[in-house]
Amino acid sequence: MKKGIIYRISLPNEIYRTDTAPKIVVPGIKGDLTVLVARAPTSVLLRNGMVRILDEADKVTGRYFVKGGIADIARNRCAVSTEEVTAFDDITAEQAAAKRDAAACERDKAYYQMIIDYLTASDNREN
Repeated sequence: MKKGIIYRISLPNEIYRTDTAPKIVVPGIKGDLTVLVARAPTSVLLRNGMVRILDEADKVTGRYFVKGGIADIARNRCAVSTEEVTAFDDITAEQAAAKRDAAACERDKAYYQMIIDYLTASDNREN
């Protein structure tokens, strides 16, 4: 297995993704938090935002939109538990707009609006 941080993104009823990476950035409610090897244990409440997986050169190798949640960090592990997750490459702004318009509750609308805002910002396609 690769050295680094073992990360897991989980939904209430399933594990969405598990892998290893040198760095992970999670969208904490007080700002983004970079998880590094040997980081002190902590739990972080998450806002709607993006989990970014980084390589040794800080290049983004994976991006996942999350709908709030919590990140538990300890012993070179980062467990993200969220209500909903969408891979960056699996959704367009148009698809997110359709889901937002069809959403029944404000929390779902806010999640899809966050995705739309991120995808339509000209400088975020590569970050």
